Amino acid sequence: MGLTDKQQKILDFLSAYTEENGFAPSRQEIATNFGFSSLGTVEDYLKALELGGFVLRSAGGRRNLTVIPRDRMLPLLGKVAAGRPIEYTHHDRSIEVPSTMIGGAYEHFALEVSGDSMIDIGILDGDIVVVRKQETADAGEIVVAMVNNEATIKRFHKKRNRVELHSENAKYKPILVEPEDDFRILGRFAGLMRIQ
Repeated sequence: MGLTDKQQKILDFLSAYTEENGFAPSRQEIATNFGFSSLGTVEDYLKALELGGFVLRSAGGRRNLTVIPRDRMLPLLGKVAAGRPIEYTHHDRSIEVPSTMIGGAYEHFALEVSGDSMIDIGILDGDIVVVRKQETADAGEIVVAMVNNEATIKRFHKKRNRVELHSENAKYKPILVEPEDDFRILGRFAGLMRIQ
């Protein structure tokens, strides 16, 4: 069963709330979040999600919901370089990924790895990386970044006022991002799939 846009938003809210708090939201919290004036509307949505196999409701209690983990389809946006940066392009393809790689209400996308600059941490040529979309990163995190319109996956470092993107393969030197370079972070590495 496919979900309507509103059902998907409610399911995403249930997942994010449960991940953040360790328990499900109450019916009232769901109603408040979505501006529903009736708890009956919440019940209707929860019944639909339960019938579709997306949630499990146990007897009794205000927080008796369990979100059932499932694979999700993500857009596969092309290739990302694990070596020299390569052009990042959008493709109309998608790939099914385990829900455990998709945390909370963040937006995610997938890219195919091209190159060997990240092999020391097990990211190999041809692997699919799942990326959590965000524009910032902490030092040491693995990121997908654009440098002068070319995409690369590297370990992010900031030294004084300079950004450095480090490989996980000794044969590659760090990419030093100069102030005049067009640089932005597309997202943070969230998971890896190896297609056999």
